[in-house]
Amino acid sequence: MPILFLVIFVIMASFALLLPSIMFVLQNLGASEAWATPILASYGFAQFLSGPVWGRLSDRVGRKPVLVASLLLAALSYCFVAFGANTVVKLHLGLVFAGLCAGNSAVLYAAVTDLTGIEGRAKGMGVIGAGIGLAFTVGPAIGAMLSGVSADGADISSPAKVSVVACLLGALVVALRFHESLSVPEGAIKSGHVGRIEAVRRLGYKPLLLQLSIVMCFFTFGLAMMESIMSYLMNDKHNWGPRDLGVMFAYFGLVLIIVQGGLVGRLAARFGEVNLARSGIIFMGIGLGSIAFSPVSAGVFVGLTFVSVGTAIFNTSVLSIASRASEAGERGLVMGVFQSMQALGRSIGPILTGFLYGYFHELPFVVSIGIMMLLLVWASLLFSQMKRQAAT
Repeated sequence: MPILFLVIFVIMASFALLLPSIMFVLQNLGASEAWATPILASYGFAQFLSGPVWGRLSDRVGRKPVLVASLLLAALSYCFVAFGANTVVKLHLGLVFAGLCAGNSAVLYAAVTDLTGIEGRAKGMGVIGAGIGLAFTVGPAIGAMLSGVSADGADISSPAKVSVVACLLGALVVALRFHESLSVPEGAIKSGHVGRIEAVRRLGYKPLLLQLSIVMCFFTFGLAMMESIMSYLMNDKHNWGPRDLGVMFAYFGLVLIIVQGGLVGRLAARFGEVNLARSGIIFMGIGLGSIAFSPVSAGVFVGLTFVSVGTAIFNTSVLSIASRASEAGERGLVMGVFQSMQALGRSIGPILTGFLYGYFHELPFVVSIGIMMLLLVWASLLFSQMKRQAAT
């Protein structure tokens, strides 16, 4: 498990290193807000599409060779970003290629199922989640120090070079230290493998769970809208540059780690997962409003606190509710669908953000708050239906 923790950290931190500077670099290269946000979204969408491909390939040839190959290809993609992405099109291509490589996170989740039994699987998935949280805390902080102070002079080459080194070291560690986890016969794996579309189709037989996964998709959609436009909003309203944004992203990730690592379990035991999920949506709406309309920088961090706490308690609670509502033999399928819905929401959220930002800067946040209001009603109805269904 320590190797898997390290690999997911490398995969996600390599991208997170670019976050403080990438939107400013796209702007400096001539991309408008309307185009820059979809370009950023292309990374997540490529990751969403490539995950099943890497997963199926690892079913056939093993987890280890796929992880090594994908990390080496990721190093190549960041090398291209560092040394060749001097136009919007080239930077876009580099991001897409990096996103395709990052789909190897599906292999890590498969490796967790290889190495853990049913009782230890949640803990194993938690290790992967902790690696992601740490990556989005440390990555932006380091990237900010390498990206420059001002938006006009934002540099993506230096953080991308660190990403290259990280991916190469990750590939080396996997090659030398990771023991192949795939021990089930190939035929059994193939018969048990379910792709994203098939998984969603099967979950259609449990309409309440399918609806809940869609709620999670739209919650992530709203979060992704905020994340993709924060660079421009903070620069326009508070004159923040890459270094300031690095502090912001690091703070966001740190709160996530604290809440997910220790607080959410105690809160769930005291208030219940359903109440926490509802509270997460409310916290998200309050945080979005505070970030968008705060006249001072301190208000932004208050809003970030609400957003990060809301994200942590909503995601954790909804995944736990979904797991409890699933039968033992289908929990892997259900968790896969929910993770796919999160990836889809993160992919499509930024697509319209730049266009909305062009009308007035707070509009993406207003739309996201509206989404949270609708989700609060929808989720409350779903939870009531699920409670009645469980009682019958």
